Amino acid sequence: MNCDWNTKWREIGIFSDVFVPPVANDSGSAIGTAIDAQLYFTGDAKIEWDVYSGLPFRIDSPVAIGRYDVRDASYGEMAHMLSSGLILGWVSGMYEIGPRALGNRSILAAPIDDSTRVRLNEIKEREQFRPIAPVCLEADAARWFGCDHESPYMLFTYRANTDALAAVTHVNGTARLQTVNPSTNAHLYDLLVAFKARTGYGVLCNTSLNFNGKGFINNLTDLDTYTVDRELDGFVVEGRAYLLRSSERYRAYRKDGGRRDR
Repeated sequence: MNCDWNTKWREIGIFSDVFVPPVANDSGSAIGTAIDAQLYFTGDAKIEWDVYSGLPFRIDSPVAIGRYDVRDASYGEMAHMLSSGLILGWVSGMYEIGPRALGNRSILAAPIDDSTRVRLNEIKEREQFRPIAPVCLEADAARWFGCDHESPYMLFTYRANTDALAAVTHVNGTARLQTVNPSTNAHLYDLLVAFKARTGYGVLCNTSLNFNGKGFINNLTDLDTYTVDRELDGFVVEGRAYLLRSSERYRAYRKDGGRRDR
């Protein structure tokens, strides 16, 4: 999971290719064991697998009546919320195997202001020197980060080509990039396209949706608790937005006529 070290292996020039599996935990051990067994019995080590192979999200109980404004939200409206400064939990499909949040159990935010990085680290209860990773349209990765190929697992570092993405640019000018195209994550891709249409940047902050030391949040009860305790502005589950009425940022967004550009 050391992106700087992974990048050095790629850049050293002695390998034709460097693949770092994103499942550096027990799920990776299970996949490795299966590969070893298949190689032993068949002579073939190639398997097909998908990083989004966790469990589906569970709506295990309703949220408290009156706590949220709840409605279906288009990608355009979600992009408007994010560009207006809201920080949202994001749930889509089955959760990621491995420790990296890759857009199915994520916290998303606009990448422009460094104050967003500060707030995200406060939400995550992390030290302020910790960087926040960008998720970027694959087609725009070369322009903003000098990456001319896919990097779907957030396991290599690249150098930012602009000062405009302060929330996702580390103090040394690098970024731990995840690229997205329609095949790797269609829903996140559509959101990035909508955010680009509004801001000019097909880039968002992406950090993991989890309690400290625990796996991804995967039920509505825990997500509700996390949102209130960590002061998110709301969350989106499969396109349905739950916007926290007590959030000052959401109240400002609503007052400003936030739904007009859905």
